[in-house]
Amino acid sequence: MENNENHEQFFGTPIFSMDKPEWVEKTNKLCQPHLDESHQIIKDKIKKAGTDFGHVYHSGNIMDNPKLKYLVDFIGSTAWNLLDGWGADLSNHTLVYESMWVQEFAKDGGGHHRIHIHENSHISGFYFLENDKASYPLFHDPRQGSAMTSLPELDSRKITPASRTCNVQPEPGHMYMFPSYLPHEYIFSKKGGAFRFIHFNLSAVPLRYFGEGSVE
Repeated sequence: MENNENHEQFFGTPIFSMDKPEWVEKTNKLCQPHLDESHQIIKDKIKKAGTDFGHVYHSGNIMDNPKLKYLVDFIGSTAWNLLDGWGADLSNHTLVYESMWVQEFAKDGGGHHRIHIHENSHISGFYFLENDKASYPLFHDPRQGSAMTSLPELDSRKITPASRTCNVQPEPGHMYMFPSYLPHEYIFSKKGGAFRFIHFNLSAVPLRYFGEGSVE
């Protein structure tokens, strides 16, 4: 390489990951009642069909469960630190949860999520509780301009500026956090493979919305 050459990358998408296996057993037990409610709601539908193929059991919001405060607070503080580290000025903002729920894929397989983003949020993520190699998240290049002019990849097994997608293979205890604009999906799950995780979205809201006369 010539001495006067400079190779840089701009407008990359950060993805944060860490392991919290010590919380898996406790969190699984606390989430079970929320999933039981989800199973109860559609039990007649599943019984009539004779299978739960393709279904995703989806709880309501769980961030207000006081027993999960350890997880809620940890994710909130980590999200704040990440946004700050990614260069955002949060001095006039506060970070709030938009949603947080637990879900598991059908025991008969076919559970999945189509490609999507999370509007009106700034940071999203997953905390995995069970995975019998049943499914995994697939992330897509968020650059619209790149999609219009993409070239064939020389080696799709490598992550390069030419990559269109990338995936992670989660184990119980793995946590991932990323900007909410990043498109992602979940691959069809295999039959009999346990797959359970918590999904969450947070937004940085201007403090002026919480001032006198504001509407929360």
